[in-house]
Amino acid sequence: MKEFGIIWETQLSLAYSSNLAMSSNQLTCPSCGSKHIIKNGSIHNKKAKFKCQSCGRQFIDNPTQKVIDSETIDLIEKLLLEKISLAGIARVTNVSEKWLQDYVNDKYEKTPRTIQVTPKNPGKLTIQCDEMWSFVGNKQSKIWIWLAIDCNTKEIVGVYQARSQ
Repeated sequence: MKEFGIIWETQLSLAYSSNLAMSSNQLTCPSCGSKHIIKNGSIHNKKAKFKCQSCGRQFIDNPTQKVIDSETIDLIEKLLLEKISLAGIARVTNVSEKWLQDYVNDKYEKTPRTIQVTPKNPGKLTIQCDEMWSFVGNKQSKIWIWLAIDCNTKEIVGVYQARSQ
């Protein structure tokens, strides 16, 4: 029984000394530089997450930068064309939602804002008409949209919008 007491005292002293080591190695907030930091759970890979009590910023100690290879970026490009949600793409490709949102925003900013309209031959134009509706705000506010689409080029050549009465 005496050996158990010695082991117990040793474990208590080790735990006490590790707590002292943690408190002497205080973290600072990357945003405001404050030392008022509390532990705030963990992230997906079990790394400790911290929160600044001064500004509310959440962060991890010693973050690692993950390099995203070109194959993953090609897959992301294909999945974006399939109109899959960003959360779904992030899960499948194992990238963070924040990185993916920043990537999409960057691509959007680089997209040219000019519209290339193909010249039409004078004369007969074959169009296809399509209609759609949606609720805006509530079910009493129904909006109808009619589109006129050129059958040959698939360009929208006319649009009309009206509220349902």
